[in-house]
Amino acid sequence: MKDIIVWAIHTPAGTIALVAAVLAMFAKKGSTRHKKAGSWFSVSMMAMLVSGIVAAYLKNSIDEMMLSAIVLYTAFTAWLTVHHKKDETDVLELTALIWVIGFAIFAFFLSMGWQEVETPVVYLAWSVLAVMCALGDIRNLYYAGLSGTQRMIRHVWRIGFTLIWAALAFTDKIVKMMGANVKNMQEEQVLLIVAPPTLLILIMILYWITQILFFSREKFATHDKPIK
Repeated sequence: MKDIIVWAIHTPAGTIALVAAVLAMFAKKGSTRHKKAGSWFSVSMMAMLVSGIVAAYLKNSIDEMMLSAIVLYTAFTAWLTVHHKKDETDVLELTALIWVIGFAIFAFFLSMGWQEVETPVVYLAWSVLAVMCALGDIRNLYYAGLSGTQRMIRHVWRIGFTLIWAALAFTDKIVKMMGANVKNMQEEQVLLIVAPPTLLILIMILYWITQILFFSREKFATHDKPIK
């Protein structure tokens, strides 16, 4: 059952998400093409991540369940940020906040030894990240939504975080298709696999945040139309 989910839903959805992400990157920001590609990316990512949670549960992998859960949250909130009109929130934002708070609490207890895990410090880091995200969500709800550059920056970093893990998951699947396993590789080999996509996406995130903050503030301040 797990293999069926992985190869029938998880992998195809992830592939579509990466293709859509590339199209969104090179499309004019705010254009219809960019919005449609972004919607395809978000839907595909969420399908991939939900199926990933189910597959991880079936093989009793807490690591993969938790990773899928936090990336599902960032994918959903990145889409939600530009789905609504400016200065608008509803029950979906509240649902996302409850989800990430629950994740933070669960990850914290795992890091404290509630269940045996390979790397407790990773769960502590995830818990801290989730708390930071929750604070951002509380701020968003308090102001009844963000607008202008703040809205765009929230969208960019959350979609960038999501894309990093999508790229890493894709490379992991390629490695497994070649009959290898990232966990059993030497550190130098893993670095060569992980570093290029991660650095490339990080550079793009920093580039667009810099553009929004310092070079195109007025332009991005007008991108407040919701995705349809």
